[in-house]
Amino acid sequence: MPTFTATEIAFLMVACQQAVLALGWAIGAVVVPIDRRSALQWACYALLTGSSVLIFIAASQTRSEELRALANLCVATGIVLMERGVRQFTGRPAPWWPYALLVVGVAGLSWLGLDPGYGALRVAIVSGLVALLCALTAWNIYVYARRDLGLAFGHLLAVPLLLGAMVFATRSARAVVSPYTVVAELAGNSSLNIGSAVVFLVTALVFHLALVALVGMRLMAELRRLSRTDGLTEVFNRRAIEEQLHDEARRAVRSQRPFSVLMIDADYFKGINDRFGHAAGDDALRHLTRIMKAQMRDVDRIGRFGGEEFVAVLPGTAATEALNAAERLRDAVLRRPWAWQGEVLPLTVSIGVAAWRGPQDEVPALLKRADAALYRAKALGRDRFELGS
Repeated sequence: MPTFTATEIAFLMVACQQAVLALGWAIGAVVVPIDRRSALQWACYALLTGSSVLIFIAASQTRSEELRALANLCVATGIVLMERGVRQFTGRPAPWWPYALLVVGVAGLSWLGLDPGYGALRVAIVSGLVALLCALTAWNIYVYARRDLGLAFGHLLAVPLLLGAMVFATRSARAVVSPYTVVAELAGNSSLNIGSAVVFLVTALVFHLALVALVGMRLMAELRRLSRTDGLTEVFNRRAIEEQLHDEARRAVRSQRPFSVLMIDADYFKGINDRFGHAAGDDALRHLTRIMKAQMRDVDRIGRFGGEEFVAVLPGTAATEALNAAERLRDAVLRRPWAWQGEVLPLTVSIGVAAWRGPQDEVPALLKRADAALYRAKALGRDRFELGS
C-alpha cells in the first residue's frame, strides 16, 4: 500500500475539491440559465487542475519526469479555459489561436523539462504564464463587476486570482534567482509544495465562490431588467417608465433643469389588428419602436404605456425643444412606411407634448396634460402633435 507525504495529502485534498467543483459547474451548465459555454469551460478548468494534482502525485511516487510534464500541461490548459470562460461570461471573448499557441508552447516547455538542465526554465516560464493569465482574469472580473454590474466591491471578487497570480509569479521569480533550489523543492516534500497546495485549496474555493456570486448577480440583474422591460417592444414597461419619470422630476427639482414628456399613440392601430391580425399589430409596434429609438438621444427614455401608446421622457428639454423633437419623430414615422407580407403600409403617430413647469408641477399633472394634448391631436386629424396647456 503506497504511503503519502504531507505534500501529497494536501494535493489530494485539492484534487477532491476540484472534482466537486467540476461536477457543480457541469450540473450548473445543464440546469441553470447562465452562459453554458462559460460554465462548461470552468468545469473543464476544475477537472484539469484536479487531474494535474493527481498526475503530480503519481509523478512523485514514480519519479517520472514525463508525468510531471503532463501535470504542468494540464495546469496551463486548465488556466487557459478558466480565462476563456471568464472572457466569455463577461462579454469580452478573444480568438482561440493565441491560447492554442500558448498551450502548444507549454507542451514544448514541458517536453524540454524532461531534461534536468531545463527544469528551472520550465518552472520559470510556465509559472510566469499562469501568473499572467490569472492577473488578466482578475482584471476582467474586476472590470465586469464594476462597469457592467455596478458593484462597488468588484475588486474583492478579483482577490483570489490576484493571490494565485502572486504565488505563481513568486515561483517563477525564484526559479530564475535560485533555479536548483526550486527544482529540488518541487521534487520533494518541501514547505513550498505544502504551502502552494494550501494556498491553492483556499484561493480556488474562494475564486469559484466569486464566480458563483457573479453568476447570481447577473441572474438578479437579468430578472430586474425583465421586470422593467416590455416583452414585445423591449422598451421600458409602464411601471419602469413611470419610475424614470418620477426620478427625472426629482432631478429637475434639484438642478432646476427642465424636462418634457411625449405621449405617443399609433394612429388607426385597431384597424391594423382587425385587417391583418395581432401578429401584424405586434410587428407594427416593433417597427414603430425602432424608429423612436433611432430618433431619441441616449439620455432619453422610452416606455410602452399600454396598447399602442408610448411615453418618452426627455431630460434637459424645454417646451420648444420638445415640440421640435415631436415633429422629427412624427416625420420619421411618416417617412418610414411599415411592410407586412409584401404590402407596404403607411404608419402615422399622434403626439401630446407636456413640459415641466417647476417644482410645484407633479408627475400626474404632467401626464394629464400630455394625455389631453394627445387626444386633441387625434381630434384635429391625427398625424400631428399638440402642446399641453
